Amino acid sequence: MYKDVFIESNGEERIRYEDNNWKHIVLKTKMHEMTMGYIPLHWHRALQFVYVINGQLKIIIGSKEQVLDKGDGIFINSDIVHEIQEVEQFSEFYCWNIGIPEMTNYMEFKYINHIIQQVQDIPYIHLSQWNAYHNRLLTIIETVGKTYDNKEKYFELDIMMHFYHTLKYILYIMEHQPNDFTYKFDSRIKQVILHMQQHFSEKVSLKDLSEMIYLSEAETIKLFKKNVKQTPFEYLTQYRLEQSLYMLNNNDYCTITEIGMTCGFSTTSYFIKVFKEAYQMTPKQYHKLLHDY
Repeated sequence: MYKDVFIESNGEERIRYEDNNWKHIVLKTKMHEMTMGYIPLHWHRALQFVYVINGQLKIIIGSKEQVLDKGDGIFINSDIVHEIQEVEQFSEFYCWNIGIPEMTNYMEFKYINHIIQQVQDIPYIHLSQWNAYHNRLLTIIETVGKTYDNKEKYFELDIMMHFYHTLKYILYIMEHQPNDFTYKFDSRIKQVILHMQQHFSEKVSLKDLSEMIYLSEAETIKLFKKNVKQTPFEYLTQYRLEQSLYMLNNNDYCTITEIGMTCGFSTTSYFIKVFKEAYQMTPKQYHKLLHDY
């Protein structure tokens, strides 16, 4: 099970493979057990297949929102910025992450590199259980999830067998995928996001952000909102709140004031105000709820 997303200093999700020499991991994720109840904006080089076991998910990629019902899934190509939310409470899904192979692993590298080269035209594929060809692939993903869960003897060989079938299916689907959505996530916005993630505990000004990407302040807000659907400071406030949740979950020694200041909030009263607006309770009430639970 997968509780939280860990972000490296370069903004990529750190996928914690159990064996670094075998870049496959299947995470059985229960959204209600995650600290924030959703997976915030992130990206990773790994290819990703999601299969919904129970409930309903919403995947946000660029300007598009994909709703996945129980039995549906999605393929997310390499380095695509995305967010995962639950639509129905207690949603649960398999998340199969496949690392990019070395060039020396010729056959896997050849076909995975072909998939990655199409990332701008095919950033993702919504896999519908009602599409016969998609359904075959969804059955494989579900089987891989169960195989990884059970970890019977030689399970890695079973997963690799299914992996090669998966590559064949996804390549076929990509050949017949209509190009009705071109992925455009401005690299300058990734730069702004990284800066805010790395300096969230400090004062961050719009002037600094705009100078970093050589735009005016108004243009920076417009470009950021186009890509993220939030202003830079709406995103920064959300990110600071997310970090405060981590601290409230994992630190029993800091006061509410210390957590607020560490997370970049200018005053304790402001921290409490925005926290309550976001989570319908104060940080102290949230901390007490954790301990009572």
